[in-house]
Amino acid sequence: MDASEIKEASLQLYREGQYEAAAARFEEAQRAFEAAANLKEAAECANNRGVCWRQAAKFDAAAAAFGEAQPLFQSLNDVMGEAQVLGNLAALHESQGDAAQAMALYQQAIELFEQAGAQTYVKDTYTALSKLKLKQRDFMGAIASFDAGLEQLDHPNLVERMARKILGGGGLPKQSDEPQDED
Repeated sequence: MDASEIKEASLQLYREGQYEAAAARFEEAQRAFEAAANLKEAAECANNRGVCWRQAAKFDAAAAAFGEAQPLFQSLNDVMGEAQVLGNLAALHESQGDAAQAMALYQQAIELFEQAGAQTYVKDTYTALSKLKLKQRDFMGAIASFDAGLEQLDHPNLVERMARKILGGGGLPKQSDEPQDED
């Protein structure tokens, strides 16, 4: 099997909920990608391995895998990949009950996703931050984070537009065929 086939087998194991087996296969794929000098794929496999270990509640192994992935993405100047690792690290700290560190990491991930122009990821990370703040009973912080996430949407759906209206963000667009004044 080549590195891509091993990675695909790893993903299948993950989808089946076999997290420890998937992590082992991702490590195998990572090493194969490293041998082929494909550091981007190697970094993605390390990140995926961390996700598997977090799902398996093997938090130290997850942290170690994310610790491998982050500098690989940094060496590639891959802001998007690094942001994903930070988001996953935030989720790891949240799983361990370290809300303060999770919030700080979510915020760092948001900043990098913004640099990468990845609005959907920014929105999703704000949503995760909002949920965490809600769990911490920081209701105003939760609302502010949720609203900040909604602001990232260029084309919000009806529910998202209604939420923005309720939160005081954007209004519902006028229903007219005529051009709207952009004041």
